[in-house]
Amino acid sequence: MGLWSSLRRTLEPSRDPDPSIAGAYWCDDCSVRQPVTADELDDDRDCPSCGQPMRLERSMGDGCAC
Repeated sequence: MGLWSSLRRTLEPSRDPDPSIAGAYWCDDCSVRQPVTADELDDDRDCPSCGQPMRLERSMGDGCAC
């Protein structure tokens, strides 16, 4: 099974989260999500589609901002 595991890991896309992503801004009105790095985190961000304020989402444990 070692050969198959190695081959599968090589061919499958990586599932490791991007370590540079610190969170994401989400628009409740039109479901737009914008991942951001720690340097891009700020208090106010407007949706590029509808102009409504977006809210910041973060998840500390798994690197996912959903």
